[in-house]
Amino acid sequence: MRGDPVSPTLPSIDAALKDAQASQPATSSAPPPEVAAALLPPVTLNLPEAAQPAEPRFDVAVNHVPAQQFFMGLVDGTAYNMVVHPEVGGEISLNLKNVTVDEVMNTVNSVYGYEYSRNGSVFEVLPARLRSHVFKVDYLNMRRIGASQTRVSSGQITQNETNNSGNNSNGSNNTNNTNNSNNTGNTNNNTGANNNSGGTNAVSGSQVNTQSEADFWRDLKTSLELLIGTEGDHRVVVNPQAGIVVVRAMPGELREIGDYLSTLQNAVERQVVLEAKIIEVELNDGFQAGINWAALGEPGNNKSIVVGQFGGGTLLDDSNQGRTFSAPLGDPSNAFEFSTFGGMFGIAADLNDFAALIELLKTQGQVQVLSSPRVSTVNNQKAVIKVGSDEFFVTDIDTNTDTTNGTSNQSVDVQLTPFFSGVALDVIPQINDKDEVILHIHPTISEVTEQTKDITLNTSDTLNVPLARSTIRESDAIVRARSGQVIVIGGLMKDAHSEEKAKTPFLGDLPGVGAAFRHTRERATKSELVILLRPHVISGAQGWNDMLQSTNRRIDSLQDSGATPR
Repeated sequence: MRGDPVSPTLPSIDAALKDAQASQPATSSAPPPEVAAALLPPVTLNLPEAAQPAEPRFDVAVNHVPAQQFFMGLVDGTAYNMVVHPEVGGEISLNLKNVTVDEVMNTVNSVYGYEYSRNGSVFEVLPARLRSHVFKVDYLNMRRIGASQTRVSSGQITQNETNNSGNNSNGSNNTNNTNNSNNTGNTNNNTGANNNSGGTNAVSGSQVNTQSEADFWRDLKTSLELLIGTEGDHRVVVNPQAGIVVVRAMPGELREIGDYLSTLQNAVERQVVLEAKIIEVELNDGFQAGINWAALGEPGNNKSIVVGQFGGGTLLDDSNQGRTFSAPLGDPSNAFEFSTFGGMFGIAADLNDFAALIELLKTQGQVQVLSSPRVSTVNNQKAVIKVGSDEFFVTDIDTNTDTTNGTSNQSVDVQLTPFFSGVALDVIPQINDKDEVILHIHPTISEVTEQTKDITLNTSDTLNVPLARSTIRESDAIVRARSGQVIVIGGLMKDAHSEEKAKTPFLGDLPGVGAAFRHTRERATKSELVILLRPHVISGAQGWNDMLQSTNRRIDSLQDSGATPR
């Protein structure tokens, strides 16, 4: 059993606390307990608070009254004071009943646009002119660019036109120098300066490119200038370093800017914690067609499971685009109904933990958790988790042969490129006001092995090159789920073949008859990759406290059961 890492630090913590207490100034000592007990307990009186004086209410009805006369007469007979700027003009017509001075001023401001400010009992009415206002915006001063790519390529197709009259060999090349380029990636063979001028190159396959760019301060300035315009003396000054925005505009426009910035700040501050488990299930003999997702339904537990298929472009949610079901275990009809016809399969389940899904998956095969990443990110910002290692492999070889005075000199230039082997997950969340999250999910599980390839340089030389052989399983999908809902992505299958050899000692090594004492067993396995993802929308400090308490409860339960938390 491992020792408690906290125990060695307890004496030093106690010593530091004693030193801190000793350095505190002396205070008056408390009376002895017998004296304190003899004293009368303090009397606590819960006196009612004085009621606030009621705001005077009145009826007001005016028709085409000059604005200055209206404002000065509004506070006549009240405890308020009014100051009106000389440039305030116009006429006011209204009919209000049972209102206060504040309510009348707000109404006139909303309808007629008269700006005012209040300082205690004094109202100041100001003319409608350009004003400057300073807004505080809290955000990082940075520009962030992200990209992800999922590509399926079956090779490169080159088409050349029949008219090659313009294809001339490059006269600047020395006839004694030959250059051979063997590239393990894309290969382009050019025999002259204009060799491919009459042809086109195309890649056969499909790909999905996703790009995200976040330049908050640039976009903020652009949007504010669109709101108030840039004509006249309207100005927008942005200082990202200090987090300050200065806007010079009309009072009504400043109110709109304030509402816009308040809504914007609330949106960009929304945060989500993403919990993920990447699981590989080695399927049992009865589930070689894939995991029976219908078996995830438990009758009578009031837990809905939403089904979607990403291959058909379905946005996974709990609307009519998905299908909610609760099926008995092992119901073959439902398993066929929700099978994946050529697309990637996904569900969203209202479960409190991953444990329930993992236990159900164990009934269909051996479950191995490849990774359990956990990351938090703010609204519309990419989060990337990468667990694995990089190994360098040869991706390009350039051989150059130079003949000088009858002597041939050959040089080889080798280019190495790192290949990642492990688990990578990048997610971009978008959080709405209902704690629903739209996620762009791009998980990648790659395994890179070394493959040796012989490359013939000339008639007598052969180069033995170690190349990279990548086995990649990845998906790229956009899904939608509520906070706390578990998203399941499956359908990523893999076949594996292995041989197990056994023989009788000595007899199995005999030539000829030794074959009778040897046995070779071929084993084929099929596994399916399952990705579980659960978003938790964080609302203030209480949201973090709930997450910490939930984590502590899980750790305590693992310790009580004798398991080691991963």
